[in-house]
Amino acid sequence: MIETTGSTEIDIEASADVVYGILTDLSRISELSPECYRSEWEGGATGPAVGAHFRGYNRNGGHEWDQECIVVAADPGREWAFEVPADDGRATTWRYAIESTESGCSVTESFDSPLLDGEFFQKMKRHDLLMKNIARTLANLKDLAEAEA
Repeated sequence: MIETTGSTEIDIEASADVVYGILTDLSRISELSPECYRSEWEGGATGPAVGAHFRGYNRNGGHEWDQECIVVAADPGREWAFEVPADDGRATTWRYAIESTESGCSVTESFDSPLLDGEFFQKMKRHDLLMKNIARTLANLKDLAEAEA
């Protein structure tokens, strides 16, 4: 069976609002992601809101690309999610679910990418890479949020 989804969870000793603020500050993406090195709001958007568009600039090995993204959830302190549309009409959804805990919050980063069923992504073991990237992104988020808390 071809895996097209994945998720990882981490506990962070910082408030859900601090974590949400870091996740939705596009100027900080390079501090979080091992692949996305820059993001910027587009189409007049200036911050996280459902329907807002932004562009993410990515780098992996010798490959660079940029993608339009559309915000599908922007619930401060609770959820941040966006879709990355593909040319064939399918979209990858990235989601950060944030739950307050006694010591701060728990964050689950997940993706749902029907594109991973393609031969190209299977050959490059893209699912495995995305899972490693999620773990790194959440570890970076933990470090940043706890330093700011």
